[in-house]
Amino acid sequence: MSSTIRATLAPSVAAPLSFEAAYREHAQSVARWARQLGGSSIDVEDVVQEVFEVVSRKLPRFRGDARLTSWLFEITRKTTANHRRRQRWRFWQPGASRTLACASSDSRDPLAELERRQMADLFYAALDRLPEKYRTVLVLYEIEGLSTQAIAELRQLTLSTVKVQLHRARDLFIARYQHILKRGPS
Repeated sequence: MSSTIRATLAPSVAAPLSFEAAYREHAQSVARWARQLGGSSIDVEDVVQEVFEVVSRKLPRFRGDARLTSWLFEITRKTTANHRRRQRWRFWQPGASRTLACASSDSRDPLAELERRQMADLFYAALDRLPEKYRTVLVLYEIEGLSTQAIAELRQLTLSTVKVQLHRARDLFIARYQHILKRGPS
């Protein structure tokens, strides 16, 4: 019996995945998810490291009831949400300051680059104001480019739930974005 058929019929019977193999096969996906879910101000390397710390602790207990990518995505989503919460808390700490990231750019027009960064900041400010379930589905669909079926499988939700969440997420995002444009990001 092939390993694919064995994994499909009885995932818990299949040979356990090693930490090294999980990292090698999925670290780039975890980094991409963290970047998209966390926005421009998240430290992707920290999130990836923290995700795989959790994976190293919990992998021996992974029974294969869900797809490995679904399990990794949930760990990444929760870890990224925790990082975002901590970041917001640090922003309000005394002595904290918001500064424009000083990343080098290939752009020849510094003003265009500044405008691009400001638009990205406004986009993520609106995205940050969405409830987590709507934020996640919107990021996966609009930024990651996943289909509603793929999101349903990844999040282990029904297709109709994903479609409803996506519709609500879009409506809420537009409202939040328009509010930010009128009032400013604060």
